[in-house]
Amino acid sequence: MTPNLYPQRKTLRALEKIWSRLEGLVNRFTHSDFNPFYHLGTLTIFMLIVLLVTGAYLTIFYRPGLDVAYATVEKIDSNWLGSLMRSVHRYASDASILLIILHLLKMLFSDRYWGQRWLAWTSGWIMLAGTWLTGTFGYWLIWDGRAQWLTEYMMETLAGTSGLTYVAVDLSSRTFSNFVIILFLHVFLPIIGFLGIYIHGLRLSRARWWSPRWVSVQAIIGLILLSLIKPTMSAAPADLSTLLSDVRMDAYYLGFLPLIDAWGNVIFWGLAILIGGSLFLLPWLARGRDSGPAIITDPKCTGCNLCYAECPYDAIAMVERHDETKYHKLAVINAAQCTACAICVGACPTDAIHLQGGYSGEQTFNAVKGALHREKQEGHPVTVMFVSERDVTLGTLPAKLKGNIREGETVFTSEWEAGARVVTAILPSIGAVNIEWLRTLRDEGARDIILLSHPYDDALYREDPHMLLNRLHLHAALVTKDLHWLEIAPGDSSALEAFMKNLQREETQKEKQPKPLPPVKNRNKLIPSLMSGLVGTLILLGAFALALPLDVKASMQAADGSALRIALDAKGKIEAANIPEGVTLPEGADPVKIFGGVHFPISVRVLVDGNVVLEDTYEPSGISGNGRISALEFLEIESGTRTVEVWMKDDSDDYRLVFSGEVTFEQGRVWILVYDEATDTFVLR
Repeated sequence: MTPNLYPQRKTLRALEKIWSRLEGLVNRFTHSDFNPFYHLGTLTIFMLIVLLVTGAYLTIFYRPGLDVAYATVEKIDSNWLGSLMRSVHRYASDASILLIILHLLKMLFSDRYWGQRWLAWTSGWIMLAGTWLTGTFGYWLIWDGRAQWLTEYMMETLAGTSGLTYVAVDLSSRTFSNFVIILFLHVFLPIIGFLGIYIHGLRLSRARWWSPRWVSVQAIIGLILLSLIKPTMSAAPADLSTLLSDVRMDAYYLGFLPLIDAWGNVIFWGLAILIGGSLFLLPWLARGRDSGPAIITDPKCTGCNLCYAECPYDAIAMVERHDETKYHKLAVINAAQCTACAICVGACPTDAIHLQGGYSGEQTFNAVKGALHREKQEGHPVTVMFVSERDVTLGTLPAKLKGNIREGETVFTSEWEAGARVVTAILPSIGAVNIEWLRTLRDEGARDIILLSHPYDDALYREDPHMLLNRLHLHAALVTKDLHWLEIAPGDSSALEAFMKNLQREETQKEKQPKPLPPVKNRNKLIPSLMSGLVGTLILLGAFALALPLDVKASMQAADGSALRIALDAKGKIEAANIPEGVTLPEGADPVKIFGGVHFPISVRVLVDGNVVLEDTYEPSGISGNGRISALEFLEIESGTRTVEVWMKDDSDDYRLVFSGEVTFEQGRVWILVYDEATDTFVLR
């Protein structure tokens, strides 16, 4: 049998155990059917809908433009509905980031990121980046202190013409188009997000898009409560003539700005690309191995379509067959899509499917029957229990059971209390149980049959509990007092041990009655109890409230002093080529346009109190190097009255003085020296 890497990846399994224990802790206070942590993916989609609805309301009243944006946001906040809508919009955007990260972590810890799942994994990271970018645009549209820091970073990074826009005298008119573009992207990118969601579920047979009604209601209540407890407030209006100090930054979206201010672009983005790129490429860098793919034994296949109908990953196709059999269809496995869940093995009524790595439903069941016969011959009451490999790996089995597991064996017998025996079969998933096994085991003397499943919405293979439950619902005669459907969070061995102890009691055996199975239809309409609903709401409220401590105060490192910006935007000078001897140009002709010439760069030297703080040369823009010369520099200056000189060289001559004067640098204030090409001087603003 091919060894499965799932139990061998110790670090991931340790992390998955911790995660499962946390989910199991929630299940102690609310039924597992109503655990919001089982719906992280669909909750993210619901957050997107909330954002679209609240965003549409805000867009109706918002007006773009540097001179009006802040005022319109304040006007929205001035009435209770506008304030509520804005607050819900903000907290839903934070929740989207949180839910995506939690969903990605759960997929990582449970080894659901490689093989067939690579597309869902990579598209998830792309959607996380898109969500972050969209939210960052939203903060910029408010044009408060947070938007100012974003603008400062953009000015420093882009430096050229784009940055110079924000030091122009006619700032409002020159930046209006920027507001319109950012507003368009802020609205349009979430719409594209639905395409990402479609791609995310492209390799699934029955992708779940909508969160259950109960969890959607809990999420809305949580968002509204948080919005009422701590309404979203704008920072002070953006003022590019000041340095930001003690402005609250949403760490989900804007936390990168203080980090870049402290570490620099190279270190921050280097780490971001290294870590983010490694996680994005994880399906290939840390690929796992399973016991798949499934293999069809052609002569046994009757073309019944059951395996095709139940496969959760669209890995089976039914094709026309032209052979000596009387059947018209043949199941064909797409190996690239198969996850080795063995649901198809459990669905097949003719044992025509096995896993390439060695798992065979027929062989496993024969081993179970053999163990049952041996114990019955010795006069022991026997309980047969089917468990998944995940349950075994994460420690769901009590010590009395797991102590008898031998490496390489999938069926083992354990002694329980009062001479009872437990025959345990380890399957790839609980969906690998063939319902015909239940009838046979009962006929051959099994006292009890336990189907140990993880919670319905926490399936490792999406639908393994669902498919087995569906088979049982279709064969209701099999649901007798001897059959026990047991849902336990992976790793909760105490719950299983308590159930087993109670089951072996004589009183329990006498009073056994058939128990109704969990529903498989209309689960979206399940209604939680008051306690379950309250606990779920408080959990989501607590998760969403993480936005509060992550709304941290931050200051620019330069805020303790002052600063000087040097803004340069000039056509530059051109030295004409020599006119060929004997050539006379007509009056008014431009020799540069006719014979070309050399476009000089511009060199700038800035001195403060006689010390050089900037000396750099700027080349002309454009492919041919004949465009305008643009530059924007940010210089940190100690507070106090300083003598500032600016020298410039834009031809073959030496530097010339283009500004000289005393400037009083106040703490937290930014002065701007802008080059005026008409007067050939720098003007202080």
